[in-house]
Amino acid sequence: MYRSISIIMPSFLKQYEGSSKNRIFGFQRAVDSFLNNDYQNKTLIIVSDGCKDTCNIYENKYKQFNEIKLIVLDKQPLFSGNVREAGLRAATGNIINYLDTDDIIEKNHLSAINKGFIDNDCDFVFYNDFIKHLPFRPETERIVTLTGGSVGTSSIAHKNLPEISWKGCDGYGHDWTFIQRLIKFYPNYKKIEGCSYIVCHLPNGRET
Repeated sequence: MYRSISIIMPSFLKQYEGSSKNRIFGFQRAVDSFLNNDYQNKTLIIVSDGCKDTCNIYENKYKQFNEIKLIVLDKQPLFSGNVREAGLRAATGNIINYLDTDDIIEKNHLSAINKGFIDNDCDFVFYNDFIKHLPFRPETERIVTLTGGSVGTSSIAHKNLPEISWKGCDGYGHDWTFIQRLIKFYPNYKKIEGCSYIVCHLPNGRET
C-alpha cells in the first residue's frame, strides 16, 4: 500500500554563519534527488523563507512538476519554526518527512519509510542517516538515537497529525524541541531500517 508522503523543505539560500556553501547548487541537487526518488505518491513542499533565489529557481526549473509546490513567506528569524509550520499546514500527505536544501535522499528512501509505517503500528519513526564523503568513496552510516544532538528532523517521519505544530520551535535547537513534542504527545514510535537520507553538509563546514 502506497501512503501519500509530503516532504517539507525550508529554503533560504543566502549564506549565514555555519551554513553550507554553494547553496543554490545544493538546493537543486536536493530537489533533483526528490524527483529521482522511485516512490509513487509523493509531494515536495518548498517553503521560501523570504528568498528570491528559491522562487526564481522554482519558476524556471521546477514549476512544471505537479508534485512540487512552493510557499512564499516573508523572511523569518533564523531557525524559526514558522517556516516548517507553513509547510506542515499545507501538507496533504498521510506521512510527513523533511529534507534540508543541502542534503539528498536516495531512490529507496521513501519506500523504506512507507514500509516502516506499514510494518509498525506507530505515530512516528526515526532512522540512521549517512554522511556523504568525497566522490568514489562510500557513505558512512551515522547511528541516530532519540537524544538531543543525535536526532534531527532529517532523521524522522511522522503521521500528519493535526495536533502537531512547529509554532514556538525556534532557535538553533528547533529540531530537538519539535521532536520532544512528538515523544511527549505520541510516545508510540519505532526505529526503522533501510532509509537512505544523505547528509552533505556538517557543522564543521565540510562540503561534499
